[in-house]
Amino acid sequence: MDFHDCTFDIKFFGFTAEQMTTMREREVKNMIGQAVENIIKKIETPATSKLLGAQKDEVIRRIKNSTMKNMKPVRELDKKFLRVPPHVLLGQDFHLEQQYTPLDEEKKNAQLKELELRFREKLVTLAKKEAEANQYESVANILQQETIEHKKIYEGVPSINGYKLT
Repeated sequence: MDFHDCTFDIKFFGFTAEQMTTMREREVKNMIGQAVENIIKKIETPATSKLLGAQKDEVIRRIKNSTMKNMKPVRELDKKFLRVPPHVLLGQDFHLEQQYTPLDEEKKNAQLKELELRFREKLVTLAKKEAEANQYESVANILQQETIEHKKIYEGVPSINGYKLT
């Protein structure tokens, strides 16, 4: 990220990706320190308090080092995604927003009415197609019953060569 992008982000949004990443890393370090201290408080006894106190800083340092190595991909993601694209319309640029004239509004209203009409026509067409499909389904059921009856007849009277009749 170059200096211009950095100043752009700070000026209009009050943060940069690097600041967010640094704040996250600082919070992770604080949580690690608090977690280790809480664990020590829970498991310490008078006999082990000196030993745990002496090793606390080393344990915290090792956990922080391990965690910071794994935070590198997060830093890369922050650089990639925590930025504001230059095409975003900012508050001070609202005057650049397209202002519609009454003629434009009339055109949009006409387009809206046309789309509503087309939508209604499509709904009617869809209803017709559904009715037609239902009619075909009922005819298909009747044909299936007729086919079953014909098979019964052909099986019942083997001397009839019914296939020649159809």
